Amino acid sequence: MGNWFRRSGRMTGETARRITGVSIPLGGLQWADPGPSQRDRVRDYILMLEDRRALYNPMWLETDSQVIGSLHDIRVASTEALRRFDETDFATVPIRAIREACRRFHDDAQMDFPHMGDGFRHGGSAGFFMALGALRATIGQQVAMLVGHYDLEVEGDLATILPLEDEDQE
Repeated sequence: MGNWFRRSGRMTGETARRITGVSIPLGGLQWADPGPSQRDRVRDYILMLEDRRALYNPMWLETDSQVIGSLHDIRVASTEALRRFDETDFATVPIRAIREACRRFHDDAQMDFPHMGDGFRHGGSAGFFMALGALRATIGQQVAMLVGHYDLEVEGDLATILPLEDEDQE
């Protein structure tokens, strides 16, 4: 007969999250699958953002109708992601900020800059491109917060909108 009280190998955080109860005196363990971790849900959200050209495509390739459609998709995905997070989770604030930046873009894109002229390709105005730059900066900052907190990697073109590291800080 084996040693019932011997120490087992090691328990990971993922395993500990699944345990929902322990019964005594003869022992027992209640087990549930809590679903994906916060990190996995944030990773899925970042993967969605990596596929959004409006966040990193060169400005001269952007058309307002495609950008608006893409930002609508980001807003929908952000709302869906927020439904999967508790309001106290770290990811809630950056994802809300991304969703709000997409909403703000629609107002800011209507700004008028008469001194800049209207020589933009595909009919985009100066206000459109100023708003797009502000949107990319905001989303880049929020993505940097998410990947930093959850220790994730950003691949591809989305990494181009992340803020640069300050090399003076150690």
